[in-house]
Parts: sequence; C-alpha cells; structure tokens
Amino acid sequence: MFYYMVRGIVWLTFRVIFLIFARIEVEGKENVPKEGGVIIAPNHVSFADPPAVGVTLKRNAWWVGTDEMFGYRFVGKVAYAMRGIPIRQDSPDRTALKKCLSLLKSGEAVVIFPEGHVSKDGTPQPIQPGTAMLAINAGVPLVPVGVINSDLMMPPHQWKLFRIKKPVIVRYGKPITPEQLSGGLSGRAGIDHGTKLIQQTLLEMIDKN
Repeated sequence: MFYYMVRGIVWLTFRVIFLIFARIEVEGKENVPKEGGVIIAPNHVSFADPPAVGVTLKRNAWWVGTDEMFGYRFVGKVAYAMRGIPIRQDSPDRTALKKCLSLLKSGEAVVIFPEGHVSKDGTPQPIQPGTAMLAINAGVPLVPVGVINSDLMMPPHQWKLFRIKKPVIVRYGKPITPEQLSGGLSGRAGIDHGTKLIQQTLLEMIDKN
C-alpha cells in the first residue's frame, strides 16, 4: 500500500513538471509486456530520463540506480520506497545482480539503464554487459527505450529545468528475446553479442527523431 501511495505522489509530481516544462510523447507503449519478467532498458542522457520513463510506463517496476543516489537522505528514501535497487557503478555488484535475477525470474519488471550512468555530455555511452547478462540468464525479454530531448529540458549532470518547445519523446521498442540477445552463442560470447545488439538498437531508436 505504501509503495502505491508514494508512486502516485511521485507520478503526479513529475507529470506536473512535464506539463510545465515540456510536452511528453509516448511511442510503442504496447511493446511492454503486461506480465512476466522483463527488462526495461532506456538510454541515459539526463537526470530527467527516469521520471520520463516513470510517468509513461504503465506497469509497476523495480528500478536499478547507482548507490551514490541512495546516499542522499531524501532522494534515497524516495528511491527505496519506489522499489529502487542500489548498484555500484562500473564494477560487478553480485548482490544487486542476484536480486535483479531473482525478481526477473519471479515475473517482475526491472528498469535498468544499460549505460550504467548518465552521460556527461549528452552523447550515448558504451553499454555495460550486465544488462544483457541478466536478460539471457533470466530468460526474459528486454524492451529498449529511447528517450529523446530530455537533455534539452534538463542538461546532462544539471538539476536546472528549461522550458522547451520540442517534446520529450519516450519510445518503447519491440522486445528483444534472450535468444536474439545471445545470437545462439553461449557464455561471454553471447553476452557480448547481446551488449552490442542493445547498443545498436538504442542508437537507432534515438536517431529516428
């Protein structure tokens, strides 16, 4: 009950913010499975990306975020209340990965930003292998999400908001199956194939503007 109350307050707050600063448009929301384990994988060029995905994703989900974010008193409490999962940046975090794997196998949706952290200059960053590994090992599909123009509303690594004329577009792509991710390969080769596929797909999605 507490989760739904906090989720409603956070959703309404960010919805109002988007109404003030930018129109938000959603594409492909039908591509998100209504049930069963799934990874939602957006690109990450702005601190506005999680709210943009949050107000357009109709399914309850768990959210993976950097442990640094959970260290802030207020933000951390809200993140935990919103089913946040802290993970160490740029290093294997077995505890967080194990929790995500368990959630996915139990049929939950988990939002993971595969770049690992927000871009410093607004350009796409290399994809970390953990996202593909989780999808393949859990045997669940991955839905790529292209978030476009969020960096105009809130520039990279800034907390300033700007009113923009262009819409913030949240584009949900078709699910990529674990078989497509691995490309029929096993072990590290399959994970590398999946990582490259995620990177290529996201680049194509944010380029179609």
